[in-house]
Amino acid sequence: MHGFFSIAVMKKSVKKNKYRLTEKENVAILNIVIIPIIKRRYKMNSNAFRSLSYGVYAVTVWDEGRPTGCIANSAMQITSTPATIAISINHDNYTHECITRSGKFALSVLGEESDVSVIGTLGYQSGRDVNKFDNIAYELKGFMPVIKDACAYITCDVIDKMDTDTHTVFLGKVMDCDVLKGGEPMTYAYYHKVVKGKSPKNAPTYIPE
Repeated sequence: MHGFFSIAVMKKSVKKNKYRLTEKENVAILNIVIIPIIKRRYKMNSNAFRSLSYGVYAVTVWDEGRPTGCIANSAMQITSTPATIAISINHDNYTHECITRSGKFALSVLGEESDVSVIGTLGYQSGRDVNKFDNIAYELKGFMPVIKDACAYITCDVIDKMDTDTHTVFLGKVMDCDVLKGGEPMTYAYYHKVVKGKSPKNAPTYIPE
């Protein structure tokens, strides 16, 4: 009401004084009065994003001879021929730096039976500070480190990327892939509802509770 009252007063003042608002004044009214009213009235419900479907993946990479990585939930197959995968990684993640430097990454598809400590180790601490794979079993597939306790793996060479304000979407050409122990892949919904896990703040789908 305060915003509309202000506009009404301005209109009355303009009519009385025959004063035309400058372009700068019109922009100021738009930014200070009108846009905040619209935002309050038509606020987005970010919980709608929870309706999108995601998985839980370990993105791994070499860091000058040692394996490191992080947890991601935004990964998908883009094309089948040639097979291409896209992943989204936060700029602040050390894994982002390593992928940018090496031009390669591996994706391990975690399952409902996978040890959840893998998620804690890869998702809630930085490879800058610790050797994440000191307590995680891994093996080499396609010359890349992949999680042993995973349903399947995919190794990729980066062929393109797209930067957003907070994340980079890496596009990878699939170089190798196979099923490991099979099982039911873990969905993000399963992770939240059954495992009772929370999203790291660097996750592309992070929504404050």
